[in-house]
Amino acid sequence: MVDITVIVKEIQEKYKIIGRTEELRQIVLAHAVGKNILLEGNVGVGKTTLARAIAEFYGSNASNFYRVDCSEELLPHNLVGYFEPPLVIAKGYIEDSYKYGPLALAMINGGCLFINEINRMPESTQNSLLTSLDEGILKIPKLKTIKAHKDFFVIATQNPVAHVGVTVLGEALKDRFIWINLNYQTAEEERLIIKQEANLNKTNSDKITQISQNIIQITRESTSIRRGSSIRGAIDLATLINQYDNDKSTKNWVEAAVMALYNKIELEDGLTQSKKEIITDIVLAVLNKSDFQ
Repeated sequence: MVDITVIVKEIQEKYKIIGRTEELRQIVLAHAVGKNILLEGNVGVGKTTLARAIAEFYGSNASNFYRVDCSEELLPHNLVGYFEPPLVIAKGYIEDSYKYGPLALAMINGGCLFINEINRMPESTQNSLLTSLDEGILKIPKLKTIKAHKDFFVIATQNPVAHVGVTVLGEALKDRFIWINLNYQTAEEERLIIKQEANLNKTNSDKITQISQNIIQITRESTSIRRGSSIRGAIDLATLINQYDNDKSTKNWVEAAVMALYNKIELEDGLTQSKKEIITDIVLAVLNKSDFQ
């Protein structure tokens, strides 16, 4: 029986993870019983950060972390591997003629196969994962059958189905994962993250942090915005403001916010206002409520 509380605290301290205590507890519990892990959450909630931390904590160094970024163009051979035709002609169907993909390498060497945005993976490619996840076996025709190393495990991420460009995972694949949901963190935790990541060096860094977090919080609550900004938007905003000589200027805050948030939000359909106008309105509303001016 592992002491999950101790492990979670160790991971948080070692990898400078703020909060996420409950989610880490679930991840550690799932890993302890040998289950594949599926992290679901919006862009920028820290899915990749948690996956890397878990992979490294359980002994997967940089060379044993195998990342796959999914798209509709990811075919089974990109995941499993393939025979190189010129080598097959010269040597035949032997191991020297085969180029292993990330799934095969993770199974052979032991380590974490990290599948980013798995619900962008085509169904045919999803099917090539099934026996590896279920039985720890990968059959490569004309070559061999790979039995997974004892340290092989899989962490996958997916964005909510409501996001553009994603599809629902097949039932057979979903059945082989433990599901863990990641929501946005609390305002207090997000402010701590902003301070940690933005490297603020001004005397009023607390106020910059608070305003930056308040701005992204409103983007998530606005009825004009379909998808609000992640914590990355606040980090970028605070980092930019930190570079201005006058960090109390409304003009500078608006300029920095448009730069930081423009690509991080999606508007609802049918609006007459532009992204720039909506961001400007949000910034002005936040600054007017603060005593920063």
